[in-house]
Amino acid sequence: MQIPWSKLYFDDDELNNVIEVVKSRWVSTGPKVEEFERRLADYVGVKYAIAVSSGTAALDIALKILGITPEDEVIIPAMTYIATANAVSYQNATPVFADIDPKTYTIDPADIESRITSRTKCIIPVDYAGHAADYDRIEKIARQHNLCIVEDGAPGLCGQYKDRMLCSFGDMAITSFHVAKIFTTVEGGMIFTDNKEYYEKARIIRWQGEDPNHKYHHPLVGFNYRMTDLHAAIGLAQTSPRRIEKVLASRLQAADYYQARLKGIPSVTLPYVSPDCVHPWFLFPILIPNRDNIQQYLLDKDIKANVSWPLVIYRQEPYRKFKKTPCPVSERITSEVLCLPLFYQISREEQDYVVEQLLAGMEKFGTINAENLPA
Repeated sequence: MQIPWSKLYFDDDELNNVIEVVKSRWVSTGPKVEEFERRLADYVGVKYAIAVSSGTAALDIALKILGITPEDEVIIPAMTYIATANAVSYQNATPVFADIDPKTYTIDPADIESRITSRTKCIIPVDYAGHAADYDRIEKIARQHNLCIVEDGAPGLCGQYKDRMLCSFGDMAITSFHVAKIFTTVEGGMIFTDNKEYYEKARIIRWQGEDPNHKYHHPLVGFNYRMTDLHAAIGLAQTSPRRIEKVLASRLQAADYYQARLKGIPSVTLPYVSPDCVHPWFLFPILIPNRDNIQQYLLDKDIKANVSWPLVIYRQEPYRKFKKTPCPVSERITSEVLCLPLFYQISREEQDYVVEQLLAGMEKFGTINAENLPA
């Protein structure tokens, strides 16, 4: 049995949508992109959505619109995907690494406050694995210190915080439609905002800085960050109301089953879900000792469990030059986290195999004693 950590799901809807676009001969940015933007803005509950070529492009545009400069500092979680830090570097600004909450693995608001200086301009919370950051506290801090917020909802689309959809927080929010995400356009991203000025600037920047009402006139320096109608056609199939309901229900059932199978297992820390949140289960992260050995054991059994993420950002080569105050929670989580395979229509048989091999690996490396496991 071979089990990937993520699996792409397409059916005839994607094929039919792409065929329709190809037959229309309008394959670049056009009506399908506009339709996709309207659908996602309505779903998230914001006024505007701007489709772009990736989640990284979305972060870059958001920080450019907010006027982040080389003199500024931007606070990000020490444990995140490298794109969060890279977007700060694109502005030649300074990333400041804050520790994470030991239960949710999202940025710790108390640690944010300890790292604010006169140069701090922005906070980028990340919805780790799909779990929301503590936006009430983060927004309060931002108001007190006159800071911007960009929600990095690359993993958070379809999650909720206090009855409000993720990707609707901050001055702007972004998400990613990378092929491994819950819903994909193969490659792509989206910016969300209620600010009309930000919306208009984002549309200009993604299109080489060109004024949409005055062709070949460029009021801003821009980039080719456009999404195509081919990609949007796939996104429209992926995010139909019927598909969203089915996929989220399947992932929730899979997460619940892992929780039930692993509950009470010594040395396994299961993911926590705040009562204020609805989790879309992009990832199912557990913490275990001997993580690297056990991950390799699973790989030898054709199970691809993923490590998200193995290093705090300030230990990555491009970021070692920046000042860092140790982030002990992030250091511990990055050394122990293992994300079990989770995807739409994962079978009970597949999950049972994952759990059985996980326990066998833990026993092999002395993490558990099979005789002491719960019945």
